[in-house]
Amino acid sequence: MLDMNASHHLLQVLRKKTGERFIIFNGKGGEFDAVLVSSNKKTACVEIGAFHERKTESELKIHLGQALSRTERMDYAIQKSVELGVFEITPLITEYCQVQLSKERFEKRVAHWRGIAISAAEQSGRCVVPTVNQPISFEQWVKINNDMKIICCPRHKTEQKCASEGANNLQNSLLTIGAEGGFSDREINLALQENFILMPLGPRILRTETATVVALTILQERYGDFKSSSHSVDV
Repeated sequence: MLDMNASHHLLQVLRKKTGERFIIFNGKGGEFDAVLVSSNKKTACVEIGAFHERKTESELKIHLGQALSRTERMDYAIQKSVELGVFEITPLITEYCQVQLSKERFEKRVAHWRGIAISAAEQSGRCVVPTVNQPISFEQWVKINNDMKIICCPRHKTEQKCASEGANNLQNSLLTIGAEGGFSDREINLALQENFILMPLGPRILRTETATVVALTILQERYGDFKSSSHSVDV
């Protein structure tokens, strides 16, 4: 038996009828043949068939640190990051965040974001649903170890490269996106002390949700979905 959300999607959105066949996935990779064997208004019972391995995941596992922003912007950033192949998402509490929630409301928001991740994975044909973690502080985030750690901030200029020798074989990356006001000087300096690299996203200041899309596209193009040995490693 499918859960309520999956049943609603199958019965009300896809409008499947008893006896009809379709493809189902469990969020952990690959997909299964399935047939709807019975249903009522709220629940669907399905019979699971053969498993099919299907590669939809990027070779680059991107862990996105997305600073908390207003509801619609945060929702958009999570939805599009899932479509663009992000592996894991951690909401960040930063100095310029304009969102302040109680613990109970945080729990509700995380559940909401996880629902968005599931829907976006379904819509984009992914067989794996990215993990959406509980929010953490920026200070906790910068302590996480990774192959390449990136922070985007339009107020800072740098001549640094966004990758080191051997970056064509990069497998893991942290990507850090600020809230509406970006990052403070203290946060930028703290990130640099923890071996983060500044990555510019062009001469214009982007909205936080736009910056997420642009940065993920750059990383997937150079090191993930569309990487090519002919590409330069400079950003």
